[in-house]
Amino acid sequence: MIKQKARDRGKSTGELKGEFEVYGPKLILSDYYNTTFQMEGCAIQRLTDLKDFWMPYVDSAVTYPVDCVFTADELDIIDQYRTDFENTVSENEGLWIKEGGPTDKEWDTYFATLTESCGMEELQQVYQDAYDRYAGNEE
Repeated sequence: MIKQKARDRGKSTGELKGEFEVYGPKLILSDYYNTTFQMEGCAIQRLTDLKDFWMPYVDSAVTYPVDCVFTADELDIIDQYRTDFENTVSENEGLWIKEGGPTDKEWDTYFATLTESCGMEELQQVYQDAYDRYAGNEE
């Protein structure tokens, strides 16, 4: 139904969704995807493909919960480090896929960069603290 409306208005489904979605802070619990929201056909197909073609190669399907809530201080730390951390990881993955590697020396340099410049330990602590609150493991 949404796809038909999108075509009638000359807009893609994404454009139409953006036009009518609620703006501002909100919390979408993963539970809502089974009860409140209806997924688009292409999203269902992507999930089906993941399940059928990729998941057989995954040893553990445990994932970080999408509905963890961070404090303002934790969000500041994420804002401070996440972009550099993710860019460093992506650049090195691409380089190693293209050229092979890493050597032990390259790995040591990479790990040092993540730790000293990209805030890896700070990010790990923030995500761990938020997860502990989510799971009720607070001390």
